[in-house]
Amino acid sequence: CRGFLSLPSLVFTIINGSLLVFLGSSSGSRFKGPELNIKGTQHVIQAGQTLNLTCRGEMVHSWSLPEAPSKEGKRLKVIKYACGRNGKQFCSSLTLSRAQATDTGYYSCKYSSSSAVKKKTESTVYIFINDTGSPFVELHSDIPKVIHMTDGEEMIIPCRVTAPDIAVTLKKIPLETLIPDGKTIIWDSRKGFIIPKAMYRFIGLLSCETTIDGQKYSTKYLTHRQTNTIFDVKLNTPNLVKLLKGDSLAINCTVAADWNTRVQMTWSYPGEANHRASITKRIGQRNTDANIFYSILVVDKVRDIDKGQYTCYVKTGPSVKSVNTTVHVYDKSFITLKHRRKSVLEAVAGRKSYRLSMKVKAFPSPEVVWLKDGLPAAEKCARYVVKDYSLSIRDVAEEDAGNYTITLSIRQWNLYKNLTVTLIVNVKPQIYEKAVSSFPDPNLYQLGSKQVLTCTVYGIPQPTITWLWHPCRQNHSKARYDICSNTEGPFTLKTDSSTGNRIQSITQHMAMIEGKNKTASILVVAEAKSSGIYSCVASNKVGNVERNISFYVTDVPNGFHINLEKMPIEGENLILSCSVNKFLYKDIAWILPRTVNNQTKAKRHLTKEYSTTLTLTIKNVSLEHSGTYVCRARNIYSGEEVLQKKDVTIRGEHCTKKAVYSRILKYKSTRNDCTTQNNVKH
Repeated sequence: CRGFLSLPSLVFTIINGSLLVFLGSSSGSRFKGPELNIKGTQHVIQAGQTLNLTCRGEMVHSWSLPEAPSKEGKRLKVIKYACGRNGKQFCSSLTLSRAQATDTGYYSCKYSSSSAVKKKTESTVYIFINDTGSPFVELHSDIPKVIHMTDGEEMIIPCRVTAPDIAVTLKKIPLETLIPDGKTIIWDSRKGFIIPKAMYRFIGLLSCETTIDGQKYSTKYLTHRQTNTIFDVKLNTPNLVKLLKGDSLAINCTVAADWNTRVQMTWSYPGEANHRASITKRIGQRNTDANIFYSILVVDKVRDIDKGQYTCYVKTGPSVKSVNTTVHVYDKSFITLKHRRKSVLEAVAGRKSYRLSMKVKAFPSPEVVWLKDGLPAAEKCARYVVKDYSLSIRDVAEEDAGNYTITLSIRQWNLYKNLTVTLIVNVKPQIYEKAVSSFPDPNLYQLGSKQVLTCTVYGIPQPTITWLWHPCRQNHSKARYDICSNTEGPFTLKTDSSTGNRIQSITQHMAMIEGKNKTASILVVAEAKSSGIYSCVASNKVGNVERNISFYVTDVPNGFHINLEKMPIEGENLILSCSVNKFLYKDIAWILPRTVNNQTKAKRHLTKEYSTTLTLTIKNVSLEHSGTYVCRARNIYSGEEVLQKKDVTIRGEHCTKKAVYSRILKYKSTRNDCTTQNNVKH
């Protein structure tokens, strides 16, 4: 053992001008780390020689060696002994006989006590075992060693050598030589080639080469760029797993990752401390775009201790992802069934979709059947769709009203439950007369006549029916339907109401129409005097609908009439009156025969409460005034022109039958009384 010199330390202190000297031991003055007998950071011996190392320290210590010599029980000896003054220090000697090239590496002596933290606790030297026949510590000539690379991070090509002065060249096969520049590539005989920031150009097959005594040696490395891309992590179970005691639990965690991505898969679960689960891992390939990794957790015969959250963690580089599920463990099977809202529900006909659902808690999952009025709902109508514990009705119709029953059964445990809900389908009011109406011209009601108006209504619940009155006045706007506008009101009508027209009665009765029980409301007008609009309004909780009945009183027969006071003879005046209902017609005009001299006629326009009259007067008529006289008016609602015709034959002063017949032929008339009248629409 090489000796170590231990000198006392001197402590100088000045007190009252005097110098005092204290003598103390070196071990007591400051803490010292372990020391090796070889000074410096590296040392070289020849292959086949014996390596002798000693270590002295103030505490118990241990040795750290390269992998190869640490496995050699025959060539390696370590002896520990007390040393120093009074044997108060700890020494050990390491002897490695017949040293080989693979023994090259770091040899360290280190304190074992954790109390030496933050102080010098280790002494290290790098030993080269020089072997001219093996210049590389590790030789990979046939099968290259894989070096994992991450973009932007340090990568080492570990072609260490057995002597510090061996010159090594780094090549990228086939032809490129990579020259160390001290920045992007650094050579270190104890580590190999250091690449501080690996990049794409270093991917491939690399070769470290040297020549010793004319003999060429090389060792090869294949760089593998590792990525940290995880595409997907998923479990084969739902978010909630339900089991009975004694069942088996199997959860498969599947990871899809990019090529060159390595993943670390771990689990956390309730029974982890008791090692309740067995975990197996495997790798597969689903397609050419990704690697698939599997980790399968299995628990046999679950107990209460196994309920809780199961989490699969996936780590690759800095990327960490996780996915979890919760496991419930039940003592026995069960079914609980309740109404989600009420036992009686309401929907509206015409709704796009309506869902009936119940509150269900059950395990295992029961068989579900929905019945409508005692029959399987899904078989009864294609619009019924069953999903889980709910029944969806598409395009809700009145026929969907009824009793719906959900039946749940777990046959293997002899468990059965059922619950019924009643669905009422409400229907918005509908007025039968409005649906069948083809929008004809407004009806005309003869002045002073008795009239009956009917409104037939259907809806669920049964609608209430109200009659309203809108008095009208003439509006000269050319816009269609603007002829009658409200002056005041509307007024609600009852039996014996005298607003507008006196109402004799308002009655209701039920009538079966088209297979539905409908309500007919009948309003009787005692005497037609006032024009306006009667409105029948039907209302229920869904909405309301209104039918307007135009009620135009006329004093003109059929609303359009030509009156000839008398058939004149030569020398007398011809007087023709054209009368129209003012709420139905406008733009009255006379169209005269060509033989009539315009200078001989006169027109007079008169508007009364119900009608408009245009009177034509032709004085001192002659036989040439005979012909067809036409009154033209425009229908306000349809826009059509309507014509009324009157054939006039002027009699001579001595009108014999023969003369009359001759004149009738002349004017193409076939009647002996010399007059005809008809209506024509254009």
